Amino acid sequence: MHTEFPFQKIESITNRWMTIVLNALFFVIFISFALIFVLGPAYGIYKRGFEAMLYPALIGWGLSLVIMIPAIRYYIIKRKKIACQIVVDDTGLLFYNSGNEIVDQILYTDLRPSKQDFDIYTVNPVGSGIVPLLELTIRSEKKEETTRRIDMNLPFKMVKNKSALYAHFLHGIVIFRPDLTIDSFVFRNYSIDTETWKVNSNGISLGGWLLFLAVLIITALICGLVFLLTEIKN
Repeated sequence: MHTEFPFQKIESITNRWMTIVLNALFFVIFISFALIFVLGPAYGIYKRGFEAMLYPALIGWGLSLVIMIPAIRYYIIKRKKIACQIVVDDTGLLFYNSGNEIVDQILYTDLRPSKQDFDIYTVNPVGSGIVPLLELTIRSEKKEETTRRIDMNLPFKMVKNKSALYAHFLHGIVIFRPDLTIDSFVFRNYSIDTETWKVNSNGISLGGWLLFLAVLIITALICGLVFLLTEIKN
């Protein structure tokens, strides 16, 4: 295995077009939800009367409080605390916000041996997506050992070089923490050549195409539902 010094820093690269689509989808979902569950009951009360629409309105507004308030709080109010850049350097894995402040980090010095067969391995939890997550053990700020799952994704952004970030982070583990063992399936899952530490993949991955298809289908369903409800009300 080649170990070049100094250990270079790489940053996440955003796929702008897919990021625009992702943000547009979120905006469409948010507006559609507001129209259906907030303004919809209000319009029903206006057309059919308060008594006829009382229970539907309470249900709709109740769902709105449960879903929209946490979404607004996390994605709008706390947006400055959300990571928007991933960096892998000689210290470890760093997540930066829009103000160039570190909001999360996994340092090589914090890595600890795992109780599993390997210290570094991949898992496929339900709902995690197509690309496996990297799982490892770290020492937390409270000096306690805990398991962390690493996903090279960013909220509201489509990261184009996720596999390269995984490869560089694993390369750093091999260099700075040779005492830790890495499952060989990790390199296969991310198509990493351990001789060059390059990713053996070309073009958009299957996961990227499936995500793009899912975005199109969900957008079409939402637009169709809004159009259908509009026609019914008219």
